[in-house]
This record gives sequence, structure tokens and C-alpha cells, in this order.
Amino acid sequence: MIHRRIAAAAVLAAHLFCAPAFALELSVAEPTPTLVGTSTRFEAKVTDVSGAVEIRWTFGDGEATEFTEGATAVTHTYAAPGHYSVIVVARDDSGFQSRSFVHTVHTQPTARPPQSASPLAYLPERSYVVTANTDNDTVTVVDAGALETVAEIPVFDEPVAVALAPDGKLWVVHRADYAVAIVDLDTLKVTGFFRLPYASQPMGIVFGASGDAYAALMATGEVARLDAATGELRERRFVAPWLRGISLSGDQEHLWLTRFVSPEGRGEVYQVDAATLDVVARVDLLEDTTTEDSSVQGRGLPNYLFSVAISPDGKEAWVPGKKDNMARGLQRDGLPLTQDNTVRPLIAILDLDAREELPEWRIDLDDRNLPRHVSFSPLGDYAFVSIYGSDMVEVWDSHTKNLVTGMRGSKGPVATILGPEERLFVLGDSSRDLLVYDVSGVLSGADHTTRLVGEIDLVANEKLSAEVLYGKQLFGNADDPRMAREGYLSCASCHVDGLDDGRVWDFFDRGEGFRNTTALVGRRGMGHGRVHWSGNFDEIQDFEGDIRHAQGGLGFMTNEDYESGTRSSSLGDPKAGLSPELDAIAAYVASLETIPRSPYRNPDGTLTDDAVAGREIFLRLGCDSCHAGDDFTDSAEGLLHDVGTLTPLSGSRLGDELPGIDTPTLLGVWQTAPYLHDGSAPTLRDVLTTRNPEGKHGDTSDLTEEELDQLVAYLLQIDQGLPPTELVLPSDPGGAGGAGGADGAPSDDPDPSDPGDPGAHPDGNSASAAGCGCDLARSSGPARSGAGWWCALLLLGGLARRSAARARAETGRAL
Repeated sequence: MIHRRIAAAAVLAAHLFCAPAFALELSVAEPTPTLVGTSTRFEAKVTDVSGAVEIRWTFGDGEATEFTEGATAVTHTYAAPGHYSVIVVARDDSGFQSRSFVHTVHTQPTARPPQSASPLAYLPERSYVVTANTDNDTVTVVDAGALETVAEIPVFDEPVAVALAPDGKLWVVHRADYAVAIVDLDTLKVTGFFRLPYASQPMGIVFGASGDAYAALMATGEVARLDAATGELRERRFVAPWLRGISLSGDQEHLWLTRFVSPEGRGEVYQVDAATLDVVARVDLLEDTTTEDSSVQGRGLPNYLFSVAISPDGKEAWVPGKKDNMARGLQRDGLPLTQDNTVRPLIAILDLDAREELPEWRIDLDDRNLPRHVSFSPLGDYAFVSIYGSDMVEVWDSHTKNLVTGMRGSKGPVATILGPEERLFVLGDSSRDLLVYDVSGVLSGADHTTRLVGEIDLVANEKLSAEVLYGKQLFGNADDPRMAREGYLSCASCHVDGLDDGRVWDFFDRGEGFRNTTALVGRRGMGHGRVHWSGNFDEIQDFEGDIRHAQGGLGFMTNEDYESGTRSSSLGDPKAGLSPELDAIAAYVASLETIPRSPYRNPDGTLTDDAVAGREIFLRLGCDSCHAGDDFTDSAEGLLHDVGTLTPLSGSRLGDELPGIDTPTLLGVWQTAPYLHDGSAPTLRDVLTTRNPEGKHGDTSDLTEEELDQLVAYLLQIDQGLPPTELVLPSDPGGAGGAGGADGAPSDDPDPSDPGDPGAHPDGNSASAAGCGCDLARSSGPARSGAGWWCALLLLGGLARRSAARARAETGRAL
């Protein structure tokens, strides 16, 4: 498209160089965007004519007319959607005159627009934009016209998505409280709520035209169908572990869901029949093992598939995430991991009719980190990509798959949405703000500039301390040159939300070995003792070494401090207190105190009968001698154990002998498959059996199959033993609203216990087997331009600058 424009401008310039200072007057009535395959009428008006007038039209798709007398009106049909540079040149006896503009050709949108779950919603009837403020347990309502906050409304724990119900109420989805709050937009208060299945971690919700609502339940791996009027749970169906993103097609027939953490070899997106909840198809995003690793591209396994956005015509879906280079490493292909070929950003594009990925369109965003969300322009010709780890939103031409422009400003952008007056609203999760950009120039094709027109603070009373919030911002930001050389890696690259990424990395180049990524949630930073499987860090600030070496960052410490004494060693002189940034990151990691509840428990949070029996087996076998105390680990004692799992691929510890493995906590082990330090146990049963042939990891050889099942059931239910939270309406903390479903009496079981891999665990345990409550609690409530050579030079110069800017943008660092 760029080359077409420059070529057309060159033709135009050849005419303009010869044009006199005063010539005929030419104007064009630019047509509105037209549907692909239909006839477009172009009209020009010519005045101040000297003699006969001939007109030539160039349509931007490789076709043009000849100079024809009186051709002020022509029609043209475009065979493909796109943004076409149309040029009209008129000549008479006095010389030449020209005009150019961009004409948009689009595909046919579906009768109803597709829906995608999001923490950001635009409510056109009220001209409101609503945000979910996840860390602060509120939603904020913003006047989309005045760009002012209308209200910040308290809700429940960890709101992650908002959506407008058919009755005009706002539904707010809560991950930690597995609940939906109902907000009356007249009173701007929570007037009701209902619970979803216990500990199910709902991540998003969409509404169908038939009166149904659909929710993705990440912890149980299920999709739930609800009555959109009452919130009643009508049906739930297991699809796959780690369900996160959910979208509903415009024809209302199918749901599309992403598996957040991928299995080996592929990422997964599921098509589900909206009427039956049957899985129609699984679309595999295959691991790329053939692309040559370089500074601008690389191999990788699609992972962290945050969301799925369906194009307005219903033909494509864009899936943002990352690629983990599992083919690389000294033991895998002989190449060390590098800062630009460990994790790379990904946008996968699906052909929804064919139910397959279009690998030739897979986008590898250069010098970026963790794209999380995509939204489309109304015609589907532009895609707005929120890049969380780069503090950036990029605009992509959805037809050519080319980068158009980008916008910086928000910290940790997690979603965008178009509002009135062609304004783009950007939700900054880490900056607690809503940035508003005028993108009218982009949408019209007139230019690719954007303009910041508003910045709205969303949170009045921040719940996190200033240090913890700063640490969160640093934790997720790969664009800071102190964190990463070229913007690819941050702590969040493998630990979004403090979780793991399900991957086993080849860290032989770091003096270690094959290492399974561990989750950070519940560990309280150094709360369990030394960090990593080999216990090679004794403070979170030791990550300064990885930041400087593996990530290529400048580091957060001064070189003088870092190189002083033995401080550059991870077990050397302390680093704490020498860098406010490292201390803030450590404070943020230490704040991750709570693990998600186990969905394998009973709906009231107690252990199942099998788990109670399994706990007795756990104690009888002496498992608690190492997996001890409330944290289910003896890591604080600094011990390393050889439990028969070491192999040559276990490698070393800090480049020296690896005598054993640090005892991992069992808290939250239900969601951390694969298991063991090298990920060699796909399931917990494998930990006890196939990877325990000598009985050094507990003598399980005499256990019956039933006892093994019971022991696994207990392991899958080990969490912090927290009783279900009793919910009350935030607007009436004195007690209105009641418990709402499955938050009855607290568990009388004093021992923590935990679940397993989200959904149907590989061991065969189904998180849904425990059942759930889903009750609804409500309360009542309320000028002539010269045609000389200057014009030609300006036109050519402008196009050249635009082309150069786009070329720089496509390499990633010019924006």
C-alpha cells in the first residue's frame, strides 16, 4: 500500500511540475466507505476551466482510467477490502490540478456485532464507559462525552470483567469471589449479586440474544450458561483447563474460548456450540520450530492466550499472547537463550469458517511484550492491540496485517474500546487511569496521527501501598531499558498475575538445568525461604542478575553497587536497600500472599471425603516431614532433598553440583502442572508413581488404586483453608444481600488443603464434581490551492515521511 501511494504521487508530481501558478479549480466529494464487491461512485467538480477538460482517475488498486474528456463522475468496484489512495487529475488548456484521498472498502459486518469479554465497556445509550478496577475492588463509571468520572462503585474481590445485561443492568464478574455483582446504572449502586461455582475463577461474560449469558470459568475449565434475567446457572460444561478469553459470534451460534496456559506443542482455542455447550472444534496454534531465530523474529510455542476478538464480519478472530521458545537451549539445540529469543509477543489470526489458524498471518510484534487484548473499529478495518508489557496500544490494518501507528502513555494497558466522537478509550491497569485518544484521522484514512484528549483517574483511594504499586508497574514493564534491552522480557513474561506459565525452560546457560516455572502467588516473596528449585536466590533482589544478563537490561542498581564485594552473586552480599526499584519489585512479590481456592473442594470450602482420607495417607507416609507447616514446605530451613528425581537434565546449582531440590510448597499445586523441578511428571499421580520408582519421594508402592486416588484428591485440595467469603451488598455493609449461594458456613477443617490443574485434571479429577450453588440475592433500590511544483514536493515529502515512519514502526522502536 505504501509503494502504491508513492508511485501514484510520482505520477501526480510529473503533471504538477508543469502546472502554472493559476489553473482550473478541482474539488472532490469523498464517498463514504463502501462494501467490497459493490460499485463506488466518485465525483469531481471542475470550475475556472480554460478549454476542454480531461480527467484521469487512479483507484489505488492497480487500476486507472485514461484521460477522458468530461469524466467528472466514474464508478469503480473493488475486489478486496482495504484502504485505497484515490487520485483524480484534471487538465485543461491552462494546466493540471489534482486531488487525492483515501477510500475505505470494507466487508459486511454481521447483523449483531460479536461480543468479547473485557474489563472495559462502552454503554452507548448512556454514553458511559465503565472500567473494572481489579486491585481496588471497584468499578468506575465515566461520562464518555464530558470525559469525567461519574462514580466509583465498590464491588467485591477482584473484578475482572464488566458487561451490559439485556435489562440495562451492569454485570461485574469477580475472579476471587467467583461472583457477579449487579449494578443499577440509575442509582449507581450494587443492587444484587449471585455466586458462580465455588472457586471457579470466572474471567469474563458475554450475553446472547436468546436470554442467555455465558461465562468462562478458568479454575474449572468450564463454560457456564446463565439466565441473563435471574443469574440462574442453567448448565456448565468442561471444555479445557485454564479457560480465559471468551467471545460470542455475531450470529449467536458459537462461543470462542482460549486456553490461557498451553499444553506441550500447541496453543488451543475452542469453538463451542452456544445452544448445547458442546465443543465443535479445537483450533491448534502450533509451535513454530522452523522460523530462524533473529533480532526480529523467532520460534516459539503460543502461550498465555489472554483473549479472543472476533472481527465485525465474523470471519476472523485475533488472539493475543506470547511465544515461548521451547526449542532453544544448550541441551535442546545448543543455542543459549537470549533476550530477544526467549519470549516473543504473538497475535494469532484464525479463519473462523475453516476453523484453523492462518499461520502466514501470525504476527510477531518486534520489541514488544505481552499483548493482551484486541478491539476492532466498527468496519473491522483497524485492530487496536493493547500491549501490556510495553505500555502501548498499537493500531494495525486488519486487512494487510501491517502496523499503522501506536500510542504510549498508559501503564499496563489491558483493554481498549471505541466510544463517541471516534475516541479510543485505553484502560491502564497499572496506572489506574483511562486515557482517551482522538483516532478520527486513523479511522478516516486521512492520516495516521492520534491525539491524547483526556486522562481520567479511576481510583480515589488506592488499596496498594505506593511501593507495592510501583513494584507492580516495574514487574510488568519490559519497555524500561533497565529491565530489558529491547523490550521483550519482564517478570510478568512468565508470571502474569503471579502465576506460572506451565513451561520447562533450559537454563543450562545460567548454570542450572531444566527448570519448571514456579508460581509466585502464596509464597509471599521470601516467605517460604530461598527461591527456585535449587534455592539459588536468598532475596528477590537477586533477580538483578537475571535482569542484567538474561534480559539484557541495564539493571536497577548502579554498576558500582552491583560489582561491590560479592554482591553480583545471587547468594553474595545483600542487594536489598540499594535500589528503590528492586525493593519495590520485592515488595510487590511479597504482597502475593493468597493462592486461589481449590475448586476441587466441597462448595462450602471443606475437604471432600476422599480428600479427608487422603490426608490421613499423607500423614501416614510422612509427607509432612518435608511438606511441613502451614506453607507445606521446609524451604525456610535451607535444605535440599534428593527424592530420586534428579537426572542429567537436572543440571547444576549456580554452576556447581546440584545435591538436591528445594521442597516446593503444595499450596495451590492443583493449578501448577506439570510437576517436579524438570516438569517430568504430567500429573500428581505421576509424581507418586512413575517418577517415584524407588519410593524416595514417599513409599507409595503399597497403596491401592483407591488410596492413590484419595491421596491425589487431598493434594488437589490443599489451599490456605480459607472459608468462603460471605458477600454483602457494598452499598449496605450492614448485612443486606446475604451470603448468595455457596458461601455458607466457614469450613471447620483446620488444615489447609488444595486443588489441581484447572478443570478436569489429567489425573481424572473433575473440579465440577463437587457441585455448586448459584443463588441470586437482590435488594430493591431505587481555500483555492495553487497547483505548482511546491504542491508536488509537499505531497511527495509527506508520503515519504509517512512511509519512513511506518517502516520504523514496523521495526518496533520508533513510536
